[in-house]
Amino acid sequence: MRIRDLTIDDAEDLLRFEFTNRAWFEQHIAPRPDSFFNLVAVQDHIRGYLNARELKQFHACVITDEQGIIVGRANLREISIKLSSAEVGYRIAESHSGLGLASMATKHLLDLAYNNWRLSNIFAYVTVANHASSRVLAKNGFVEIGRHPRITKLKHGAFDCIQYQHVPSATKTHA
Repeated sequence: MRIRDLTIDDAEDLLRFEFTNRAWFEQHIAPRPDSFFNLVAVQDHIRGYLNARELKQFHACVITDEQGIIVGRANLREISIKLSSAEVGYRIAESHSGLGLASMATKHLLDLAYNNWRLSNIFAYVTVANHASSRVLAKNGFVEIGRHPRITKLKHGAFDCIQYQHVPSATKTHA
């Protein structure tokens, strides 16, 4: 598995990844509109992220398997140089869930945040219903700092989000 920066050349593979995993993702994160699921829209989506990176606001990555097929995404979003902060987020293909890719993505994003972007305040938001992501964050040194007034609407209802902050000394190691 490999994590690398998202490029415009990823559009077709990204569309396939998003469409194939649409129902899976919608169980855990806010759904994308139907208008997203075509090549032109995905190309525009990528261009927006690449532009946001140039503006130092966003850093988008993809996770690929041994054949170069996209099996996950990992993003630093809401980057603020002024506040020295960002949010981490990821989405992993259903076929690759439970294989450690979420932890791999989180570690990669933390490395980018601290070492490339030189940020010091790293946050994450997870719906109260997404226990797997909460475990991944805890394992990687995030601690809950409270419920945030953000409400996420999923297919099966609206959920509060838990806000997490990365605390390097809180990283759990397993023998």
